[in-house]
Amino acid sequence: MQGKYDYWFSYHQHTSISNGLGYWEVMTKFEDYIDYAIKHHIPAVTSSEHGNVIMWIKRKELAEEANLKYVHSTEAYVTMNLDDKNRGYHTVLIAKNYDGVKEINRLSSASFNRKDGHFYYRPRILFDDLKETVSHGNIYVTTACLAGALSQTYKNVEEASVCKQWIKLASDYKDNVFLEVQPHIDKEQKDYNEFLTQVASAHGLKLIAANDVHALNPEHDRLRKIIKKGKKNSYDDDDKFELWCKTREEMVDTFREQGVLTEQEINDALDLTVEIANQVEEFELDKSHKYPHLYKNPEKEFQNRIKQGLKDRGILDLPKEQRQKYFDRVKYEYSVYKGNGAIDYMLSHEDILNAAKEHGIKFGYGRGSVSGSLIAYLCGQTEMDSVKLGLNFERFMNPQRISLADIDEDLYRPDQQWIQKWMLTNPKWHAASIMTANTYGLKAAIKVIADGMDRYAGKPAYIQSIRNQIGDDGFIPEQLYEEHQQLIDDAKKVVGVIDSFGRHAAGIVIDTNAIDDSMGIQTISGWDYPVTQVAMKEIDHFSWVKYDLLGLDNVGLISKTAELAGIPYPTPDSNFIDFEDENVWKSMREDNIGVFQMEGERAGKLLKDMLSPETMEKIKSNEAGKNVKYMDLLSLVNAAQRPSGASYVDAVTHGVFKDNGHLALNEFLAPTLGELVYQEQLIQFLVQFTGRTPGEADVLRRAVGKKQKDVIDREVPIIRQDFIKTMIEKYHDAPEHAESIANDFMQVFMDAANYGFSINHSMAYSYIGYISTWLRYYYPLEWCTAAFQIWEGKQEKLNRVVKFAKSKGISLKPFKFGKSKSNYYMDKQNKSIYEGTASIKGVSTKAGDELYLISDKPNKKFTDLLMDIYDNSQVVIKNILYSPKALYNKFNESELKEIDLIVKNESDKVKVQEPQGFAITSKDMINLILLNYFSEFGSPRKLKLVYEKFHKTYKPKNKRFVGKSRKYHECLEYEESLGDEDYPLITTLQNEYRLLGRCLTTNSEIPANYAFITSLVIRSNKVIVGLYSIKHGREVKGFISKKSFKLNSISEGDLITVERTSMRPKNILKDGHWQKSKTDKELWIDSLVRKG
Repeated sequence: MQGKYDYWFSYHQHTSISNGLGYWEVMTKFEDYIDYAIKHHIPAVTSSEHGNVIMWIKRKELAEEANLKYVHSTEAYVTMNLDDKNRGYHTVLIAKNYDGVKEINRLSSASFNRKDGHFYYRPRILFDDLKETVSHGNIYVTTACLAGALSQTYKNVEEASVCKQWIKLASDYKDNVFLEVQPHIDKEQKDYNEFLTQVASAHGLKLIAANDVHALNPEHDRLRKIIKKGKKNSYDDDDKFELWCKTREEMVDTFREQGVLTEQEINDALDLTVEIANQVEEFELDKSHKYPHLYKNPEKEFQNRIKQGLKDRGILDLPKEQRQKYFDRVKYEYSVYKGNGAIDYMLSHEDILNAAKEHGIKFGYGRGSVSGSLIAYLCGQTEMDSVKLGLNFERFMNPQRISLADIDEDLYRPDQQWIQKWMLTNPKWHAASIMTANTYGLKAAIKVIADGMDRYAGKPAYIQSIRNQIGDDGFIPEQLYEEHQQLIDDAKKVVGVIDSFGRHAAGIVIDTNAIDDSMGIQTISGWDYPVTQVAMKEIDHFSWVKYDLLGLDNVGLISKTAELAGIPYPTPDSNFIDFEDENVWKSMREDNIGVFQMEGERAGKLLKDMLSPETMEKIKSNEAGKNVKYMDLLSLVNAAQRPSGASYVDAVTHGVFKDNGHLALNEFLAPTLGELVYQEQLIQFLVQFTGRTPGEADVLRRAVGKKQKDVIDREVPIIRQDFIKTMIEKYHDAPEHAESIANDFMQVFMDAANYGFSINHSMAYSYIGYISTWLRYYYPLEWCTAAFQIWEGKQEKLNRVVKFAKSKGISLKPFKFGKSKSNYYMDKQNKSIYEGTASIKGVSTKAGDELYLISDKPNKKFTDLLMDIYDNSQVVIKNILYSPKALYNKFNESELKEIDLIVKNESDKVKVQEPQGFAITSKDMINLILLNYFSEFGSPRKLKLVYEKFHKTYKPKNKRFVGKSRKYHECLEYEESLGDEDYPLITTLQNEYRLLGRCLTTNSEIPANYAFITSLVIRSNKVIVGLYSIKHGREVKGFISKKSFKLNSISEGDLITVERTSMRPKNILKDGHWQKSKTDKELWIDSLVRKG
């Protein structure tokens, strides 16, 4: 018997998107199902992901690009009650129309709520909400697989009422709710199918066929099972089922083999899948700009803010002619903002910044092209005065190019979360962080496949050794491939597969319209705020507004230094900074630490060359370069160090001007020494030399840069002729000469259009680099202190700060009681910086600050300090205030007994004030003791014994003073009885490395060959060993053979003597083969002795 159609529609199938909720089971991508549908002449495609609608817009676009109908669906988890501790019944939902799409998205969004009970291990939909949604007639529902509601309840008497509710739902909505049958050759599935056929017959319901597809084909199924094995994932018996794409003929054959459904039932169930797909209505998504609407009269609000900005920025105080330039620019920019419909965006963006500024948060001076907007400067959205600095507005916004406004902001990373949380909880709008999909690269794919293959499973070092031989660019040495061909071939097939979801660190999407239905929202572990169910490109393509707030250390460095120095937050407008200060520029040339985007070794060399006296003399002696400013040159170096600057980097950093054949061109390009470097220069060239408007020029620049052939063929010859005309008419050049330079310069123009850098962006970052250097020069102690705080944990940078500090006579001292706080703390009087306690593992963030507060108390004994920490209540006797320890030292035992009686019977005569609470834990104290933090009171070994005695003996909460006095004096006597013997050297080093990740102790009298093992990394044929030299106080990396490693039985934390070493050629990868380097050497330890 034949059905109505020669194909069927697989509505119940999954892609690797289903892996993202924490349970890995699919390696197939949506594109694979598209290819399958095209090959088998199926006109529609879908994927019903487990518990989500993630990346649904991308899937819709991919389907429609392939001329297939997109069907919106999900396999939801449905719970009868939010209080039930179950993971939900599997249920497939399919959207009939766009209203259904929004309803499914809304249900999915609500299912991720982790606060009201919806989310319990999985995102769950409430049955009553599903029932209400079905009643609207916009979605189809199927009862899904063996994990569905009917399968889980029909044999369970206790769940009979649940079973009845689901059957009633299907009976009430027979044209929308269907009973799903699957063809698996399995007893449980057969029994369930028999039950479903009986229910369908009894209630007049329809059966619908599915195969619960988890793989494109048997090969994908093999790979997914390997990965599941490695991840130790299992789910009922699904690995026994053939969960891959099957043709209609294959489905019919398998149903026949199963032997439950009749031929009529099989074909009707398969036909229904096609009829459902046919009934699904196609829909278009709104691509218009979705700016948040916050004000009834946004134009008036915008105008008021601009007027206030003119006043606050001092524009109204400028001379009339100069003031008019600003007024004209404001008028022009305002017309563009209005014409582009971007006023609402500017208002919302400023509101976000203002909220942050009120909280004391500082921002960078400008990121990206927004630095070219004067209005943005007036409204505090950039610190770059584009009129004064000659920056270009059209690069940011253009009347000929109406694109979505987008302003990124830089701020200190710890401030990033505060403003993000403010945005995500602001009742004026709907907001969510932007999701990211974490996919496998080649090295990660090798690990995940290897973990599930018998040859490699349980051998992490072996797997890592394979991965280490693969280049960062994915290059695989030929010998490695031959040894592990199956592993590598399988891994390549897994590249790009989704493993999990996260959130974009900086991006937040905002809309004054609901987003739970238009895009869908989710929640992720470790983040208590909404996250989108669509990714960044989907958001961009459909013009939702996103706000990127990016963490930037250098903003924090400037802000903290200024705060420590007691000066206002410096900006490019600061009148207390000389931006042509020769001393500061010389300092930058000498040391590039803290010069933003210029801290690398190569960048440092370029700075040295550019800022050298010889280069500066060349530049200033050139007529075109006499007005070039240092800031122009810093921006130029920043551009030149990039790949696009390869053709001119050497010339410009040595002050060589490029002669473009005419003074007008040379003067135009003077800030970049005759080179056409910036996108904005391209725009200005077209304006100044070819008569284009700024808007037209930007559009042309973009088209040429994107190599749009039709535009190039049409416009470039016209540009050339207009250029020649301008040179003749405006600059009085001879026609022959104008023709000649036009040929050369048009090629320069074409090349620059392909790679041009942005001066709007670069100039703002140059100011960050200079102002950091200015602070470093005039406030070195404050700058170093801030740098230590900002770059905590970034050892390479900290080492450079230490070197710079020493060059300025600043001493860095380890944490010490009475000097250190939680963060690095400067002692201005002694020109010193003390390390903070927050960097110590297992020490709470506030411990250092709280200990600093009590460090000025005159304690000679450690026991007395412990009293100040743990029993600092106050006792008032006859109007005299006593601390407990003062009380115990003032009164004898009989007097204390009398005081106890008075407290008990006449409490008004003796008042006990509550102690000041400190959040200093026992773990804090022990770890600080072990690091010799309390050195003024004795050795770590002694103080640990005292602390343990005190902690065990003295009970601050006891009421009787006489008893506590005895214990206090007992602790004092114990402390006095102890000698000051310290721990063995190896114990001290082990404690330091465990708590700090580095060693501090040095001893010049110890032999130079004594070393402490800080790390061991075992490779297939050698061991990489980290060694700390106790004599010299520095760490080195060396290698030992596997044989020596096993023979000496060494471990991390051991003390050894290095008996013999050698320098051997380093193994390098060249042309796919490992070989010995002729130049690079490695330190090998040929002989050692383990000391302990």
